[in-house]
Amino acid sequence: VGETFEAAVAREAFEETGVIVDEGSTKYIGSQPWPFPQSCMIGFLATADDTTPLNIDTKELVSAQWFDKDQVRAATTVPGATMQHAVAEATLKTNPDLPLLLPPKGVIARKLIDTWLEQQ
Repeated sequence: VGETFEAAVAREAFEETGVIVDEGSTKYIGSQPWPFPQSCMIGFLATADDTTPLNIDTKELVSAQWFDKDQVRAATTVPGATMQHAVAEATLKTNPDLPLLLPPKGVIARKLIDTWLEQQ
């Protein structure tokens, strides 16, 4: 029969992290081409239960963790292409307390992060 995008968001979040997502809170944010033939990456924001212990599917993810807006906002001030190993290494050497690095502007992952930061 298939599934809705909202159900897919909840299922994927649970399968990969063990996090329970409120399907009714799911909001489409945008999309970008994916480097496979005739594929597209779609991005959604949704409300999750942050009290749920993380249970990471290591076949899908290297790690997962909760961050607050102050931590994420601090990471937005890092210049350069932090997805490149040398830039990431230099950034973390300069600021070892930085808890995460963000994808560059222009990709759906960063659009999701920036949209979340703009919310009250």
